[in-house]
Amino acid sequence: MRFYLWIIYMLIAILSFLPLVRIDLFSVSKKYTYFKYLSVTLFIWSMIIGLSLVVGSSNILYFISLLKYPIIYLSTALAFVAFMHYLEIKIPNFLKIILWSFFTVNLIIAITNRWHLWFIKLAYSDTVTYQVLVEADTGWFFLFHTIVSYLLLLATVFMVIRKMYRTLKQEQDAFPFFLLVFTIIVGVLLNFVHVFIYTFTLDPTYIIFIVFVSFMYFIFYIRDVRLILRLNNHQFILDNLREMFMILNHRNEVVDASQSFQNKFSLSLDEGIPLKTIMREIEKKSVVYSSSKNIEYDEEKMYIHMKVKDINMPLLKHPGHMILFYDETKIQKYIHDMDYVMNHDLMTNLYNRNYLESIRDDFDQTSDYGCIIFDLDGLKLYNDYLGHNEGDRLLKRFASVLKDRTSANDSITPIRMGGDEFLLIINDVNQSKIQALVEKIHSETTDDNPLKNIGFSYGFAIQKKDEKLSTILSEADIKMYQMKATREKAKAMLEETLKKHAKEIQ
Repeated sequence: MRFYLWIIYMLIAILSFLPLVRIDLFSVSKKYTYFKYLSVTLFIWSMIIGLSLVVGSSNILYFISLLKYPIIYLSTALAFVAFMHYLEIKIPNFLKIILWSFFTVNLIIAITNRWHLWFIKLAYSDTVTYQVLVEADTGWFFLFHTIVSYLLLLATVFMVIRKMYRTLKQEQDAFPFFLLVFTIIVGVLLNFVHVFIYTFTLDPTYIIFIVFVSFMYFIFYIRDVRLILRLNNHQFILDNLREMFMILNHRNEVVDASQSFQNKFSLSLDEGIPLKTIMREIEKKSVVYSSSKNIEYDEEKMYIHMKVKDINMPLLKHPGHMILFYDETKIQKYIHDMDYVMNHDLMTNLYNRNYLESIRDDFDQTSDYGCIIFDLDGLKLYNDYLGHNEGDRLLKRFASVLKDRTSANDSITPIRMGGDEFLLIINDVNQSKIQALVEKIHSETTDDNPLKNIGFSYGFAIQKKDEKLSTILSEADIKMYQMKATREKAKAMLEETLKKHAKEIQ
């Protein structure tokens, strides 16, 4: 055989061996299982051709050359099954039985060809050489074997082209499709010439088959993020990553996820599930966010911080993605608790002055709201005669009344300004609504028992055009102090009541 043919053979043989170097890659998914068997078969095919070229014994050469026919058929059958499995097309069991039975028949006929000459019409002799075997006439079973192999190959090519064409239309990604079509066209033409017109010394079927499968592996490589991660030695990192994660392909389909992620959300993931489907399940149990700003706290849910990292996909328009999930439920609870402490009065659970300052700018930009300032009667008297516990109880009872009014109306904001002063900010209000609200509060704080009665002074103001909140508060405060000056008699009566009660309980 000429030197350049040896070079071609060596290159193709190396190409057939390369998948075996990283045969572990086929374990990233069950849909690659049969490609592992196909790779082993193609390498055996390379070894048979290599031995045919160098072996000196005519007896060994004769039988080795015949073994290539069942290997060729096995390669086409495995390619058919592998691509069907990859494309998730179920193969009926009876068809699998037929495929493997026909391989057995191929193998038996190849071994016994010297007696019936069904594969090649050449009986064994001591003068048999490689060139003689290549140029020998073929028998009837060779034709049958070739037709079956071609049908399987055509079915495989049809399925792959259809799949790649759909991908081309969906993703506008032309490279894999045209690479595949070019390889198929060249392979079919060369193989047709070899079988029916001119017999090449080195079987072009072998060359094109190896090249075709190698191109398909290459296309898998650039499209499967798990293969990319495994090839880049990232699998160890993923296996030991403490964070929960999902791996998505360029179609935003889930192809892998950490066990901790699946356990956290009680999921059992199958390949190819759209990300949207998974996110709907996650969001039933948790609040998922990429930015922690403006998150509303719900103690019934988990809080999951999501970060998306692109995974480079060579020669593809769209990247794959790795999504990291961080369980920040405890952090969000801590932030919520801190925010609550900063913005609420812990005794009454109403908003405090800090909260008022935080919303001041918002109210300066709005309109149609009003303010009511309340000042309770006799807080110092309660503290002096009955103790601070009773003074605190007074504040809590009044705060409870305000909360009852605001729980049914989202437009009212209750604030404890400090000491015995309280503030209500009411949106979309007029004077009659304020008067009705004050009367309702008054009725709920009035009691025949002077110790249960809560007296108060109040003042209100409604925003006029472009008025700032500070102006409205100042106007309401002035009115409240004007009313407070008229309640000296009520305070004196309260003091007498508290004195009397204090003596009774001593």
